[in-house]
Amino acid sequence: MKKPVTVILSLILGFSAFAHTHTPDSGINTNKQEADDSVRNAFLPGLSVSMLTGFENNKNYPGFDFHYAFIQGVTEAASSTDFGGYYEIYAEIGFYKELHSKINDDIFFTYSLGTNISFEKFGHGVRKFLVPYFGAKVGGIYFNNKDSGLLLEPVLGIVLANTNKVKINYNAGLFLNTVMLSDMIGIHNSLVFNLNL
Repeated sequence: MKKPVTVILSLILGFSAFAHTHTPDSGINTNKQEADDSVRNAFLPGLSVSMLTGFENNKNYPGFDFHYAFIQGVTEAASSTDFGGYYEIYAEIGFYKELHSKINDDIFFTYSLGTNISFEKFGHGVRKFLVPYFGAKVGGIYFNNKDSGLLLEPVLGIVLANTNKVKINYNAGLFLNTVMLSDMIGIHNSLVFNLNL
């Protein structure tokens, strides 16, 4: 587990050194309107508050993830062949603990890389809130006193707010892993906050 976590942390720190926000500025009215409509941010630190509810074991695992968006935004398609809508590429490191177990029991850690893309394609104007999206994340999972394995989670979500300063998303995913699939399959709900510092 140490090697993948070290690689992800190294990438985050490396990208942070070159962090910036891309907001084009021009005296031309068309470019100014595009800058006002589109939101494109990079290297955003954040945190998600989460709850995993198992189907089979009926257990609840509250937790949190450090959610680092390498790039995310909402953009308008310049033509019918261009991409428009919401997009995000991110990394997460999470900690989860079963609600009613002893202090050192039923704990697991996760690390993952993921991407999200919106259902909608904005051709004329941009909406910066209530944008539905789908995506997936893959990575690893480590259970205390048990084993480690792979993690896969397809997600559906909605952008609650996306501005140049803050991004708030809600998403729900199908939690799958290779260690305890029969016991730990469930719904993973997350509320994600990212800040553009």
